[in-house]
Amino acid sequence: LRATLKFRCFGGFSFNAGDRWRGAPARAHGGGLLAYLASHPRSAIFRETLSEAFWPELNVEQSAHRLHLAVSGARAAVRNAVPEINPIVFTNDAYAWNPSLEVESDTNDFERCFNNGSLSALREGVEIYAGEFLAGDHSDWILPMRVRYEQNYVTMLESLARSALQSGDYGRATNFALRLVEVDRANERATQLAMLSAANAGHRATALAYFDSLERYLRKWLGVEPTAGTRQLRTQILKGEIPQDTVNKQA
Repeated sequence: LRATLKFRCFGGFSFNAGDRWRGAPARAHGGGLLAYLASHPRSAIFRETLSEAFWPELNVEQSAHRLHLAVSGARAAVRNAVPEINPIVFTNDAYAWNPSLEVESDTNDFERCFNNGSLSALREGVEIYAGEFLAGDHSDWILPMRVRYEQNYVTMLESLARSALQSGDYGRATNFALRLVEVDRANERATQLAMLSAANAGHRATALAYFDSLERYLRKWLGVEPTAGTRQLRTQILKGEIPQDTVNKQA
């Protein structure tokens, strides 16, 4: 007997077993453990690792009790979706998914697209990214993965924006650049790409407005000015000069 369990980890957390998407239980009732195992679908996670991730302040006996409750809650939640399979097994002091379960996740799909690197894969990947990894959960173990996924998302968007700009698809280039700006308002490369795309599309006032927005943000929140490269681009656009590709990859 085999079954498939699907997880969404971007923009929140939920799972699906073929009929409908279900919200995860509360963290204390196994939701955090489900998220951890979903993020490591092909790994066996030692009990000590889980205790350290979730209850580092507790002693061994207390954390063991909390882990027992969390595993019970996680099993109960998933068993409603795959009732004929014991979803989480314990072997050699480690927890893992039952080998009879095929575990899929949007994070795995996202990484596949990032590693592929083709334009079609990158376009698929940026649509998979529906928000920050496990949004709303501030557990320490999540932060490194959240940062890595966001950095990959930024890299994908920038590649797509540059490709669209070079091919003359200025509307799509602007869209990707503005999505970059949404992720990091202080990212000057993103604003430069948006300015170039809008200027090449004939929207000079819009391009200049992107610069103004960046300038206000940097002054208010960081107390700095846009770099010389971004200011030079603004000056060129003001003069009616439309550079084709002046975005400094190192800005």
